[in-house]
Amino acid sequence: MNSLYKEFKVNNGLEAFIDCVWKDNHSSYLEAGENSFLVVPDNTVELVFTSNPIKRQAKSDNKSSCTVRSHLCGLKTKPQIVTLEGDVLLSVRIKPYGLHPFTDVSLNETIDQSLNPEDIFGKEILNLEASLFNCKDELMQIKLIESFFSKKLIKHSNDEVFDFFIANILMHKGNINIKELSESVNISKKTIERIFLRKLGLTPKKYCRIVRLFYALKIPKPQNNFKFSSIAFDNGFYDQAHFIKEIKHYTGMTPKAYFKLDRTIQKHIFSH
Repeated sequence: MNSLYKEFKVNNGLEAFIDCVWKDNHSSYLEAGENSFLVVPDNTVELVFTSNPIKRQAKSDNKSSCTVRSHLCGLKTKPQIVTLEGDVLLSVRIKPYGLHPFTDVSLNETIDQSLNPEDIFGKEILNLEASLFNCKDELMQIKLIESFFSKKLIKHSNDEVFDFFIANILMHKGNINIKELSESVNISKKTIERIFLRKLGLTPKKYCRIVRLFYALKIPKPQNNFKFSSIAFDNGFYDQAHFIKEIKHYTGMTPKAYFKLDRTIQKHIFSH
């Protein structure tokens, strides 16, 4: 299926917190009769602007669902089934550790949630939304987004401890001992956990699992003779059984079944 995916980078210092602004032709899926997609934890936070309904449902629980339009999709730790009824205008892909500078909300309240943008960013986000829908020029839309988040960022002050731990987790692709890292800088593990829950929404140990999963899922579709033990070893899992258990936990599927799937609306995240 042809893709009209477009990705725009942001400037003005926002690139440390926002990965990109993107657009895609979801209508091409809808025209082909596809409107429901498996979405797995992908180490992103998405601020979606759309006038069309989107249903997000926990894959393992038919009762756990919500229908939203423009919304913030918090960091995911569970697989979801996302059902589209129309195209989206655009989405701001925020780094999971990049949301806290723009909101006073404790981020443990955003995990696996689809939230009203106004509850996260205040009433000003409604003006941005209206401006984006009234603007047809893509580059001007990006400038509107940059202006909004730049103003929000003025209040931000760096947290060297949080930034240090995030940098180490990413550098080691989630394969790091948080207790040992805490001791190396003489900060208690409990203190680090409190900081992470407020600024990320997860404990550092749980976030390490998400990061490790993300890098494991980034591999190209394995060939028939591929051994999953190689992925397990390369990504720091204890063994193949541990790898299979983690994939099942976060995707609801065996690795063999998951890697056969078309990544559909997540393919550009996992191909970077």
